[in-house]
Amino acid sequence: MKSPAANDVAKVLADPTAYADDERLHTALRHLRVNNPVAWVDNPPYRPFWAITKHDDIMAIERDNNLFVSAPRPLLSPADRDDLLKAQQDAGTGIRTLAHMDDPHHRKVRAIGADWFRPKAMRDLKVRVDELAKRYVDKMCEIGPECDFVTDIAVDFPLYVILSLLGLPESDFPRMHKLTQEMFGGDDAEHRRGQAPEDMLGVLLDFFNYFATLTASRRQHPTQDLASAIANGRIDGEPLSDMDTASYYVIIATAGHGTTQDAATRADLEAFRVMSGRAHGMTA
Repeated sequence: MKSPAANDVAKVLADPTAYADDERLHTALRHLRVNNPVAWVDNPPYRPFWAITKHDDIMAIERDNNLFVSAPRPLLSPADRDDLLKAQQDAGTGIRTLAHMDDPHHRKVRAIGADWFRPKAMRDLKVRVDELAKRYVDKMCEIGPECDFVTDIAVDFPLYVILSLLGLPESDFPRMHKLTQEMFGGDDAEHRRGQAPEDMLGVLLDFFNYFATLTASRRQHPTQDLASAIANGRIDGEPLSDMDTASYYVIIATAGHGTTQDAATRADLEAFRVMSGRAHGMTA
């Protein structure tokens, strides 16, 4: 029987504020690894779940795709959002990204875009990254001696790099920015589209409609970008379904920039200026 104290410690994993407090989070994880490595977490509004905190156990679970599957709850969400996701999946309108898939299907779908993240592709993208870095150093200079680094620099810079990799026209970047904020800002009054969980469906439909048009265009007129690779990708000889195609775009357009944004925000601003300034011709 697990002790109540151990269960109380495990609740930190279902507390969003804990992930902004490294000391609190890692202290709890160290305790769990020693005292309760397979912990039952019951912390509403999330449904209960088992938390695995030892590396070897995690790897064993990750490698056993027959016993441990992603469905029906691939992500930790409040119970009402779990219900909404299930309803969307049942209706055939739910996003199904790489995060929702298990091998061997995961490996096959991932392979469609894998070449675009290898060293050669990254070297080819360097010119565009340098161009964007110069633009944002210029922007900081134009703003003046002070700026809101998160909103003025850290949000747009990584997102625009990813959208450039996809091959989207720059005129569509602000639209993608807004949609990604709405998708990840469901708990943020500043960014969310509405109050009800159903409002998220509207965000997903906007993503779907945009990328459905993009897919049709890239299939008719393929170009040398990641969007064309996704639009024309095949699994076992068959093209991706419309929903899987849209989901692939969504995971690329949304998943990479948030972590990069946070890392850039935490990094020393002067170090960022020096790094980006190389493209601008500046010296430290």
